[in-house]
Amino acid sequence: MTLDDFAEYLKAHDKYLVLSHDGPDADGLGAAYALVLALRGIGKLAEAAVADKIPAKFAFIDQRGLFLSLATEPDLGFPPEEATAIVVDTHDLHYLGSRGEQMLGRCAKFMVIDHHESRSEPGPLYLLESGASSTSELVYLISKALGAELPVDAAEAVFSGIVYDTGSFAYAKTGERSFACARDLVARGVNPYKIHNLMYESSSIGALILQKLVFASLELHAGNRLAVQTLSRADLAASGASYEDAEDLVNRPLLSAAVEVSVIFKENLEGRLRCSLRSKGHINVARIAQGYGGGGHKSAAGFTCPAPLERIKDDVLQSIGKALTE
Repeated sequence: MTLDDFAEYLKAHDKYLVLSHDGPDADGLGAAYALVLALRGIGKLAEAAVADKIPAKFAFIDQRGLFLSLATEPDLGFPPEEATAIVVDTHDLHYLGSRGEQMLGRCAKFMVIDHHESRSEPGPLYLLESGASSTSELVYLISKALGAELPVDAAEAVFSGIVYDTGSFAYAKTGERSFACARDLVARGVNPYKIHNLMYESSSIGALILQKLVFASLELHAGNRLAVQTLSRADLAASGASYEDAEDLVNRPLLSAAVEVSVIFKENLEGRLRCSLRSKGHINVARIAQGYGGGGHKSAAGFTCPAPLERIKDDVLQSIGKALTE
């Protein structure tokens, strides 16, 4: 489905529920927030809902308290059976979480906007552009195609999503269009330093202590080309930090010129284990993540671990080691 086709569908229908993946990040939240306001701006009924609580570090995106919770029956103002659901920032529907999947199943139809690499043939109402920097960038383009004027808070949400998923305009998918979007958003009133401060200079002391504990677990393999860190629930308890505070720690080892791939195994307070992978682009970590039921981008991917840490860690290190020697 082309972007223009997607916009034409949105113009032709009236009721929408926007959903994103569980563990929502700045791109998923920013895209959902801006899309709802763009749809409302052209006279549509639109709501957004999240299965999980919005992480405190991204709460600034929801300036209107727009997001409804799926923890209880949300008051959409219209029956979900009359609405089209729009899934943003993932095309793997199981990443919506059980409550998100249940709500999706109640809607008349569903659409998808995503920029991750697809593992299967997309559905008829899917807008997938793996070359885009972010889903927020795609939502910005959709709003333009709709003729919707984004208010400043929606522009800030889109800018935040683009900044987050481009690593502050540094990652490989950052292109001319990304900068053009950002330039227009700044012209609409977005203050880049304000967004940078909210995203990267507002963490808790607990997050700082957590960084110290996790960095102490650092291991180097494959001639220092592969870095591995581990976050345990004991680390979370000792630091007083939240699970979301560990999100950026996987990127730290890539500051070294020698490290090509960085991996972190993260356990939440309930004991669920997740693996996040990052690379400098030479190794396609999305392919490795897909081997464990996950996915992502060539240089940023992840999956929920299907086995205990001791077993899955060795298996993942072998997979990456093999890729580094090919």
